[in-house]
Amino acid sequence: MSRQPNRRRGRIRRSRIIVGRPLRAGWKPAVARAATLGLAPALLIGATVGGIAHVRSGAPGVEQAVAADTPFTFSGHGHGHGRGMGQWGAYGYAQDGWTAERIVGHFYGGTSLGTVDVAPIAVRLMGQDDVPLAVYSDAGLVVAGQQVGPGDAAHLTPTADGGADVVVTAGCSGEVRWQGRADLPWVDPVDLGEDRPGNEHLKLCADGTAYRGAIGVVLDGSAARTVNRLSVEDYLRAAVVPVESLPGWADTGGAEALRAQAIAARSYALAEQRHEKWQTCDTQSCQVYGGSAKEDPRTDDAVRTTRGMVLLKDGKVVRTEFSASTGGYSAGGDFPSVEDLGDKVAPNQQWAKTLTAGEIGNAFGVGELQNFEVLTRNNLGADGGRVTRVRVVGADRTIETTGAEARAKLGLRSDWFTVNEGAESAVPPSTPAPETGPEVAITPFGTDQSPAIQEKYNELGGVTGQLGSPVGPELMLPDERGKFRVFTNGVILWTPEFGAQVFDASILRQWLPGTGSAE
Repeated sequence: MSRQPNRRRGRIRRSRIIVGRPLRAGWKPAVARAATLGLAPALLIGATVGGIAHVRSGAPGVEQAVAADTPFTFSGHGHGHGRGMGQWGAYGYAQDGWTAERIVGHFYGGTSLGTVDVAPIAVRLMGQDDVPLAVYSDAGLVVAGQQVGPGDAAHLTPTADGGADVVVTAGCSGEVRWQGRADLPWVDPVDLGEDRPGNEHLKLCADGTAYRGAIGVVLDGSAARTVNRLSVEDYLRAAVVPVESLPGWADTGGAEALRAQAIAARSYALAEQRHEKWQTCDTQSCQVYGGSAKEDPRTDDAVRTTRGMVLLKDGKVVRTEFSASTGGYSAGGDFPSVEDLGDKVAPNQQWAKTLTAGEIGNAFGVGELQNFEVLTRNNLGADGGRVTRVRVVGADRTIETTGAEARAKLGLRSDWFTVNEGAESAVPPSTPAPETGPEVAITPFGTDQSPAIQEKYNELGGVTGQLGSPVGPELMLPDERGKFRVFTNGVILWTPEFGAQVFDASILRQWLPGTGSAE
């Protein structure tokens, strides 16, 4: 029997089936298809992560469901959370003749442009967690007050008193030159000044990644953490601006967009205070930072010509979020929502993704899908704007959750979307942005991994510790009050008020109203 696509925006049309027996051909259980994103549904204590769950009874009767292989197309706008500056929008405005100052003024309403003294910044290198520090430099280095020759490596193990045990070797794995103790657990380059030549940069023995400034290893409880301490201007040059934007924009009329990125990235970094021993980190949880290898003269110029420039509110540096593409309208939040006409140049201003009903049901852990409904939007931009709340109805349970959580579970480019039945050809295909482009959406409490939860997990021993292996990904609490992750032997729950805490799985009943009910 042929079926016509439902054209009602944001709602999936349902077909009637009798539980246990399909009434029409082509239906097959959703469990026959794995969710393409690999996001595990919540399996513990009957909870549906990120929302309110209502578990259905097993009584027989007439239910409504959608055939598992039925396609649904999600079409939307933008790439990322859309808060603050859109990086492609900044590029579009720069091509239209806007200055960096005008660009940041447009996206970050309610702030003023100011200048601060150049300050040092400490960056946790997340990939080096729980790894002893081993570094070398082509020009030599300084550790424990001792000069170390070119190519020789310093190995540091942190001690409880704030110092470190030091071993210096010929190369990274050669004979021991000398060993001793350092009162301060830091390795310095031969010159700690700004803008030093590449042969003076410190390099990790593990992979040769080079960093400006000093590198140290500190204890966070009993866990070792590697930290890079350098001038914020060197930090911006060393991969932040060239990674978060495209240096080539300068060659196509977009130099002012790079300057705007430098101002936003500097403000964001200086407003960060993740830990008493470091301000920020080197992953998408903070700002992507990969050392000095990706520096580019064009982004160097953007940093140099905006030296010390930041955005201020009430005399304080503002945490200026940004993402790749707003889709034509920023999302609001800490800064007023604004129309983003510059975003017309974005490769993902419009996108589409087709998923089956089975994949949708599996992604949300609701069983056989019966309905997916957009409940509320922010009323900014086309189609009613970004989705703020959805309801997903399945044979096993019903959940309500945020648009941001729906975006994460379904692997959508943004939470500004509509959904229609069918694999529609009228919507534009998803166009990938350049691989080195601003694909990173700065989402401190969004879909990326929470550093606080990961830190707590590492502190407790990781997979060999008391919590055991993760059961699923990190997920958001209702109303974005915080995040949590379920492990074999418990839960780590993070909120701004209480930080990261470990609980028995039953604590989720208090945070997810209706969990485990038989309604």
